[in-house]
Amino acid sequence: MPPPPASSVQEGGSVFASTGPVGHRKRMRQRVLAHGAGGLADYELLEMLLFYGVPRRDTKPLAKSLINQFGSFSAVLDSVPAVLQGAGAPRGAAALCAQLPDVAACLVRDGGSNRAYLGDWDSLLLYCNTVLRAAERPQMRMLLLDSRNTLLADEQLAWAMPTAKAEAERVQQAVAHVLQRALEVQASAVVSVYLAEPGQDVQTLLQNCTPFVASLRKAAPLLAVSVHDHMVVGASAWASARQMAADW
Repeated sequence: MPPPPASSVQEGGSVFASTGPVGHRKRMRQRVLAHGAGGLADYELLEMLLFYGVPRRDTKPLAKSLINQFGSFSAVLDSVPAVLQGAGAPRGAAALCAQLPDVAACLVRDGGSNRAYLGDWDSLLLYCNTVLRAAERPQMRMLLLDSRNTLLADEQLAWAMPTAKAEAERVQQAVAHVLQRALEVQASAVVSVYLAEPGQDVQTLLQNCTPFVASLRKAAPLLAVSVHDHMVVGASAWASARQMAADW
């Protein structure tokens, strides 16, 4: 639903009402009305979500504190209300934030041409923790992206988690399939995601995927396809090959 025109918002009657002489909330409201929310920093988006549960007090310190505690904006949204309340979020704001991942998942599923953007850590983790949250585990997914890092295809990759000494033939078959699909959908980049079962150690699984990751990184540039990352995502932890590799 589009925001109401500025003239329709009554002073003191909206979550975006001015907080007094400083008028910080009013300026943020005007900024969003004029330019949209896309230009806001993560902490500013969270700051505005917290307006719902904090009618008058400045919410910027709390927004920054929550991101520091949980590690990212997406991690804050992925937390349950009780945990958010324990970290300092008011009850109403905690409940609202906890519902947003499900809302985001619906938007991704129903967005049609408005494909998901997966060009940064927060958007990628949010996608894994919403759209892929209910997917069967264990399994490997390949996320194929266009030149703007928007999602073209999200498909399962037939893949049995290898041991540390994975057979070279099986690795090559998996890599070939990823690149074949990338060419078919005209993808510019790929992110592979292994969805781990509860209790599995994500760092060990990431290490076991080293032959696959190395082979994919070697072959993909030959077809003008960029490998953005390979991730292992568990129920409460994740690991990134890109972060672990000094030469990525």
